[in-house]
Amino acid sequence: MPLRIKPYISLIDKSFRESQTKSYSMSMQLSLYGLVFSVFSDDRNKFIGLEAYSFSDLGDESKIPSQMDLILNEKPWFAFPYKKFILSYQNRYGTLIPKVLFDKDKKSLYLGFNQPFRENSRILFDEMPTASANNIYYMANPVAEKVKEFWPNAKLRHFSTVFIEGLLINYKNNTDEKTLFVNLRENSFDLANLKANKLNYYNNFDFRTKEDFVYFLLSAIENLNLNPEDVKLVLMGDIDKGMNIYDMINQYIRNYSFVERNENLAYSYILDELKPHTFYPLFNSVQCE
Repeated sequence: MPLRIKPYISLIDKSFRESQTKSYSMSMQLSLYGLVFSVFSDDRNKFIGLEAYSFSDLGDESKIPSQMDLILNEKPWFAFPYKKFILSYQNRYGTLIPKVLFDKDKKSLYLGFNQPFRENSRILFDEMPTASANNIYYMANPVAEKVKEFWPNAKLRHFSTVFIEGLLINYKNNTDEKTLFVNLRENSFDLANLKANKLNYYNNFDFRTKEDFVYFLLSAIENLNLNPEDVKLVLMGDIDKGMNIYDMINQYIRNYSFVERNENLAYSYILDELKPHTFYPLFNSVQCE
């Protein structure tokens, strides 16, 4: 395992001050494959930085904290106190329960219906007021402990919570039931559908090939009683023109577009180097508290 780690994206505005982190908010997406964090100036309602790191060959979530330590060794301000800290944790070990059916004392039973038991993990749940649901999930104990060690005020969230709540907030009264939101990430994608301003469908799919991807996508479209000819895909995440996944979408789906940035938030000029559809859930996590 390497003893040093460098970001593959590092975009920090010149206005950023290490001594002022207590006036900033940090949002982070964390998974077995890497992490990305943004820095948001609450005073200016503006994002002023983003860095992304890739983890290779970890194989186990318990090894994530050691990678975070390596980042800290290179960049001490990474773990400085922040005004707010929001973690969006990415794994597949979660389940959604309608709010009216939820009993926090039974969270382990809900999770046990469709997720295997995870050793050395804790069961957490997120309240999702916009979706009128609760999201129950496993988080590896070493990860939760490391995050709380670095940022005691951290708000722990599952990635799907942030993804869904962000869509419901940003697309209220601005979508129809034929719209599907697709977020591509490392070897998986998130798929959501809204109907009458409510969450109608959400799932996450693992895939290895572009054929796997299009099979899961078309199956979900069929299950929703939609037609590939008139469904509307809104794309975000790790996807761009020229990629084989993009080519498959172009082959099977007539109407698709890339998501646009949230206009209610401001972004430093240095972030113009990023395509607007990349890291969309991360940027929107600041409004999903």
